[in-house]
Amino acid sequence: EQVVAVAPVFAAVLISNQPNAVMEGVAYELRQTCYEFLTLKTDWRRISRRVAPLAAAATLGTGVLWARKRQVPPNSDFLGACTFRCDSRYGGDISKQLQEQLKSDFSALQRAARRLRGPIERDLMRAHLTMTKDGATSVVNDLIEDWRQTGYFSEPLTAQRPREAFPGIDLISQVDESYGRDIGTEVPLCMLEASRPLQTVSPQDWVAAADALERHGAVVLRSMISLEEVGQLRARLHLQSSMLDLARCKGSPHAAPVREFSAKPLQAEDEDLEPFVSTPGRQHFYLRGRIFEEAVASAQAGAMPLVWEHLCRQQAARQDMEAMRPYISEVQLMVSDPCAVDQFWHVDNAASGVTLIVPLTPIPEDMGATLLLPGSHQLFGQERFRYRIQAFLASLLSTDSQPAVTLAPGDALIYDSRLLHRIAANRRYDRTSAVLVFRYDFERPPGMGLVAAQMWSWIGNLLSGLHRFYGLLP
Repeated sequence: EQVVAVAPVFAAVLISNQPNAVMEGVAYELRQTCYEFLTLKTDWRRISRRVAPLAAAATLGTGVLWARKRQVPPNSDFLGACTFRCDSRYGGDISKQLQEQLKSDFSALQRAARRLRGPIERDLMRAHLTMTKDGATSVVNDLIEDWRQTGYFSEPLTAQRPREAFPGIDLISQVDESYGRDIGTEVPLCMLEASRPLQTVSPQDWVAAADALERHGAVVLRSMISLEEVGQLRARLHLQSSMLDLARCKGSPHAAPVREFSAKPLQAEDEDLEPFVSTPGRQHFYLRGRIFEEAVASAQAGAMPLVWEHLCRQQAARQDMEAMRPYISEVQLMVSDPCAVDQFWHVDNAASGVTLIVPLTPIPEDMGATLLLPGSHQLFGQERFRYRIQAFLASLLSTDSQPAVTLAPGDALIYDSRLLHRIAANRRYDRTSAVLVFRYDFERPPGMGLVAAQMWSWIGNLLSGLHRFYGLLP
């Protein structure tokens, strides 16, 4: 009301062009505002009756959080407990043993693993763990018999692509209707790779990583792919470092920073490849079903045993998912340009699934680290609401600082698709970050509409504020 009252005064002054009238009008409005404020009658009793319950609840909640923090001190190195280093010593021996025993059926088993027919990679990791602990060699024979009954050895040479792979572009919305659907995308081999052993987590760390992924919703794998492979991926995707950065780089040239990225070389090979901008400065190039998919597919090989283990645990937690089969719902190159803004809090899918991020450039904290709300995937579970809240808070309050995942080229971040997360702003004006994103789902993402996505963004802001407040408590 005061602004509306002042507006005619200034309009009259501008029309009449009288400088002294400006100060007179402002002084009059200030005197009038002060008079109305001083003569305002406030019912403090009514206000206190409304504010008192909120203040009591806030005080009680703060006391509960303080007592919980004193009784169960948070882990100062939360990300360290969820970080595991990959090793290249696993996979080759057991693959050669299977190849000798199965002979012609080994190729059929590899085709079934590539087409995600079942948790073959997970079964091999479990067998390797059992052989390491007990030394029992019969576990491989039992595994072969189970696979034979499942029908993996009958996998045909060519697979028919699902019908969802051919819906085309919607004529009205101009949206690719195949997005997020199963189009028959295959995955690379890990434990079944007979030519060379790939880098993956050890069987002992694999169990701990699977437990951490189930409880907190995210794990970090260090050195999942070699820097030489990172260099090949960067060259294929036209991620070039300047000569100055290469000269200044003290380590491998494949890990040198990238100043800027141009999509023109990619679009020269694939004319239909257009970036999708989620937030200002952040581009998503969808590669699934396109020319570049085959070039980047190998980056996910080392994560497949752990991905399959978490998918199987998700499937076992819901009876209605027994007949469902996971598939690759997305393969993308995500580029964060210099000064790219923050993402909003979101989930990749409201249904069960796994997301894998493989960085091709260094991602320190000031270049778009991934911020997580640990345990927030528990909110989407099928248990009673009270149990879901307890599991979520137990994970969230296990750390007093918000996890910001920083990655080096060749590392990997695996998280539950239902985990609330966001990518922070790129605060560098001379650095670009690029990551490969692979998503494995049972149902088409995102599993919610715009209204629900906005609500979860607000919930993420609220929970993030609660987490920061918890970190400030003594």
